Amino acid sequence: MTAPARTALAISAALAALVACMSAPGRVRADADYDPASDAWNGLSQLVAAARDIDVRVETPTRLDVGTLAPGDGLLIVYPTAPLPVDAIGAFLKAGGRAALADDYGTGAALLTAYQITRRAPDPAAGLRLRGNDALLVARPEGAHPLSEGVGALVTNHPEEVRHRELEPIFAFDRGGSALVLAGAVGAGRLVTLGDPSVLINNMQQFRGNRRFATNLVRYLAEGRSGRLVLVGGRTPIVGRFGEVGADRPLHDLRRALEQAARASLPPPVLRLAAATLCAVLLVFAASALPRRSPYDGAAMFARPAHAGGFEGRVAHFRDGKRDLTMPALVYKAELEAEIVRRLGLSGLAVLRDVLTGLQARGATKAQIEAARELLLDLDAFERRHERSAPTHVTAARFEGMVRRGEQLLALLPYRTPTAR
Repeated sequence: MTAPARTALAISAALAALVACMSAPGRVRADADYDPASDAWNGLSQLVAAARDIDVRVETPTRLDVGTLAPGDGLLIVYPTAPLPVDAIGAFLKAGGRAALADDYGTGAALLTAYQITRRAPDPAAGLRLRGNDALLVARPEGAHPLSEGVGALVTNHPEEVRHRELEPIFAFDRGGSALVLAGAVGAGRLVTLGDPSVLINNMQQFRGNRRFATNLVRYLAEGRSGRLVLVGGRTPIVGRFGEVGADRPLHDLRRALEQAARASLPPPVLRLAAATLCAVLLVFAASALPRRSPYDGAAMFARPAHAGGFEGRVAHFRDGKRDLTMPALVYKAELEAEIVRRLGLSGLAVLRDVLTGLQARGATKAQIEAARELLLDLDAFERRHERSAPTHVTAARFEGMVRRGEQLLALLPYRTPTAR
């Protein structure tokens, strides 16, 4: 009896129970597919348990900011259906991170394309099929690798093959390079590609080879490094930039640039030029990206037209060498108001009362609501003074105080992201 035949015979009994739950010519996707907390046949609870058995700390966020990852972490993405931040994941890998993408028909193609990996349906006639089913192909190890240690075969369900012109398959359906699993270096890190996320689900873990592969994968990604594995997939948003926590937030780049300008230790002429340039950029941004009118309406606040200055005015404004951050403060105010409106889901006719009511509905305390009220009124009064050409000199300390109070307000209004399924 040949080796492939022995493999088929060894697992055919277990397969009989599996076939009843797996799709035949079509592929069924349920909302609970690949749920890390699910004990159902299509969940990933056994994968999570295998990780914890070898002391790997598994985190399953409902929203992943790539900026929170460290080079020693492991990242496992299973059947993503939301767009992936390819550049951010690439930076994580280059810094030493390890990531695995288990995907067949999800949105992982963009990440694969970035590393010249292609995927397509394998030729069932070229490899081993179980019970004569073209959808249930068996992949066998191709040489020694930590992922293939102790694994005789992997059972798949409607898999995709993955190919790279230089990488040798770790598991393949045939000797012609039709790979199920590839792994390669990206900078100081490693990327693993698995062409069938079904290999990792609970029902497929009844196969010894699949179960051992899941443990090998977890160990390869995290054990002996930070000991942390971040597991995401489905509709879970993956956002941000590696090395910058919160980089996807609308105020992040603005806040970082302004803080750098406020704290810069440069000769006065250079500082004046940098401040004028930054204000010019911010004013263009305000004219093009911010609302044409205030998101609030009412006599009490936020209902005044924005002022724009020309190039000569901005140069004259900074000519005296004072570090006046009035213009950045005005842009920050408009950004903050627009972000509050967005997070509360308010209309363009919202007034201060609507904001305070929204804060109360989100569970803010009386002290927090009063602090928010004072901040918004202070900013409104500041803008009015500027419009009347009254003195409004904003020092670095004052601007930092505005940003700090604004951040405290936004912290009361966290993003509401879709729940992972």
